[in-house]
Amino acid sequence: LWLCSCATASVTNPVNDYLGYSIFTMLCCCLPLGIAALVFSISTREANHVGDRMSAERSSRTARTLNHVALGLGIAGLILSIVYAVVVINAVRKY
Repeated sequence: LWLCSCATASVTNPVNDYLGYSIFTMLCCCLPLGIAALVFSISTREANHVGDRMSAERSSRTARTLNHVALGLGIAGLILSIVYAVVVINAVRKY
């Protein structure tokens, strides 16, 4: 009986698992960090399902951090690619 009430409490107020964010960063920003974030997102979801709030919060924080780093690397890579393309185009135009 106690397990049922605990599981019900965890389902009504689950910890954010950042699953959508993880999928986005995996596909669009940085594949290795996105995969790691996805693993922690799934771990958060499983901990929410079992009712282990401490584990869910720890996995959620790790997933969020990995997602932020992956997004930052993706944006930095995009900016560096644009700068590189502009430099190369300007160098080609001079010759």
